[in-house]
Amino acid sequence: MECETLKEFFEKHKEKIITLLLCGVLFIIVLSVLALISGAIMKVFGFEYRSIGSIILFFIIATIISYPLGLIAGAFPKALLSLDKVSIHTAMALYLILDTFATFWGLRITDYCMQTISAEDISIFVISLIFALLGVSDIKKIPHDEVR
Repeated sequence: MECETLKEFFEKHKEKIITLLLCGVLFIIVLSVLALISGAIMKVFGFEYRSIGSIILFFIIATIISYPLGLIAGAFPKALLSLDKVSIHTAMALYLILDTFATFWGLRITDYCMQTISAEDISIFVISLIFALLGVSDIKKIPHDEVR
């Protein structure tokens, strides 16, 4: 009887399950490509690894670890900007500092825990700054009538 209800559940939610799996696979593919590009940039600054898989795993774990701090790094400057507490340039500079810090520590903690990876602080800083620079365009002034 339980097997029958599992089949019914799958038939009922088949499209949702397939969509979720495809999105997960796409996310891993995109993150893997970014990891390989980032690993190549970091290698110039002393990044060492044992395998391609360890690079991908390194960036997946670092992404998960730095995600909560990254949310704060993005929200705090936007909140200050929307409350007119800082200028757009100050908000962008604050975002760059906070996001670089969040990514740096996510990568640093992951580097510390993984024996197959060895990353110099300068390589982690450079890639963290590059990622922050890629996201700085998200900081923009939102008119007061659109805030809600």
